[in-house]
Amino acid sequence: MSPSHRNNESPISSTTLRWGYATNVGRVRKVNQDAVWGNGSLFIVADGMGGHQGGEVASSITVESMSSSGQVTSVAELEDAVNRANEQIREKGAEDPSLGGMGTTVVAVGVLPASLHDGELVLSAANVGDSRLYVYANGELEQISIDHSLVGELERAGQITADEASRHPQRNVVTRALGADANVEVDTWELPAAYGQRYLLCSDGLVNEVSDEEIAELLESVDDPYEAAEKLIKAANQSGGRDNITVLILDVCDEES
Repeated sequence: MSPSHRNNESPISSTTLRWGYATNVGRVRKVNQDAVWGNGSLFIVADGMGGHQGGEVASSITVESMSSSGQVTSVAELEDAVNRANEQIREKGAEDPSLGGMGTTVVAVGVLPASLHDGELVLSAANVGDSRLYVYANGELEQISIDHSLVGELERAGQITADEASRHPQRNVVTRALGADANVEVDTWELPAAYGQRYLLCSDGLVNEVSDEEIAELLESVDDPYEAAEKLIKAANQSGGRDNITVLILDVCDEES
């Protein structure tokens, strides 16, 4: 299971961020086209798509491009980083015909400078595609991101139920992705963080195999973020592992915890 990171901590004022992540090829795919990154100020999960390992290239470009930007100071800067990654994917695809049509989803969380927010911890977030961002707090799991997918649009329109969406034969069809168009629409949020929150970034290889209820139970029962990420991946593989699986967990702690 590689890459993976565990027991990482980054102090911000009186707040400590703790994170861990892991990624796995799953039980069916031959290549892991997911990419993941976390360094204390920026956290990224990208789920690539495209033949001839194009998805692996697209997700890698996204992580490399965005992680080179340094700490973002605003939601707008995070959105700019996503757009730069989109440009680089398209440039690489134009250079190499074998990579034509490659793309990737991305979900990212950036830590905004505490000095700009009266010493408080504020997160920026961005999403394109159907990789997800959740927050778990007070025993409840809430999806923050919106799936840019065919079944997501059908569900929001009331044409199918959540249960039907989970079993839909076209549930992997995304309606937005980096690399698809010159101009990509990016969803963004500014999220004031609070002690006890646990943020989950993941590719759809997790949520297509593990229910929100099971995810919440594991997030509640396993304290260490790396161990929780590994257990979620294990659960996805036990349920079929039909896609690559990537999980990044980010905890908001006080200094004592």
